[in-house]
Amino acid sequence: SSRVEQVFSGADVDWSKIYTAKEDSKALGIRYQLAYVALAHFIALKANPSLADTLRPQLDAIYRGLIDKRSWKYWHAEQKTPTWPLLRGNLTYAGRLTSFIGFYIDAFGEPPAEQIIVDDRTISYKELSQNLWDQAAKSPNCGVSCFNNVSMVQCNAHLLINNLLHDRLFNTKLSTTNANWLSTLENNLLSNADSGSVFYFATLPNLSDANTDRRAIGTDIWILFLMSGIVPDRVTTWFESWQRNIIFKGDLAYISVGDNEITAGSSSDEHATAWAYCLAKELGQADLAEKLRCFLAPKAKSGFEADLFTSGLFLLGESLKKGAFYKLIHGSDVQ
Repeated sequence: SSRVEQVFSGADVDWSKIYTAKEDSKALGIRYQLAYVALAHFIALKANPSLADTLRPQLDAIYRGLIDKRSWKYWHAEQKTPTWPLLRGNLTYAGRLTSFIGFYIDAFGEPPAEQIIVDDRTISYKELSQNLWDQAAKSPNCGVSCFNNVSMVQCNAHLLINNLLHDRLFNTKLSTTNANWLSTLENNLLSNADSGSVFYFATLPNLSDANTDRRAIGTDIWILFLMSGIVPDRVTTWFESWQRNIIFKGDLAYISVGDNEITAGSSSDEHATAWAYCLAKELGQADLAEKLRCFLAPKAKSGFEADLFTSGLFLLGESLKKGAFYKLIHGSDVQ
């Protein structure tokens, strides 16, 4: 989209065009706006490698944005004694940074930089990937915490994705433990409710048990898309139940997330609908995807003025074909 090009066409991110959330720790934070525009580019590149000359400079700008203080300053803002953003926890940031670098290496054969430099400290992609794996191995819920020893499903999806990427790129076996977090998800974090969300999206601190207050359909559909790159068959089943949240109106389909999610800054109708569009494309549900697109397309022309994140998701949906996200993670030779 033209808005994405405007933000990332220079050597660095045009921060004046980046939406600033009231609370950057929430789900519309800067790191997400950058990471998911990048995912759209990686999908487009896999389908058409000739786009590299156009998209690699934008991805380089996104990387510089991801390591910029604007993307992780929320971490220090919430701590009495600030710790390094890549030391422990903070999977909400570290997970998206590592998976970005993994996708970048897959696309170009090298990382965007030999060392990740954040807050004047350095770490390599391999070291950070191992660090996150170690945290999960020591965790009582087999996941990495996002903050306050709470593990979130949408963030740990990136841990699993990066484990798979790292294994494919460097012939390691990090993903052999993915089943442990998936077990936590299946056994503890499915809501089994008749309406609303399919998941509880967060654990209790230092436990495998769900925080049963943490349900949101906007977060749900985010989780479902990310998990479709890991366990697509399970996601297909979950999505059948989740479609109770889709509103059909003539040729349109959309998600209404409710005032609580909008007020909390965690989602919007357009945002959740864009995630659903991406998932429908990934699962090959063409009729549903077209109805969701009909709701989004007029808004896409204006650039989803509220946030770049939704523009990135629409761009991602436009590039996706059935199984494209799964193949981006597992390799193009998988069936």
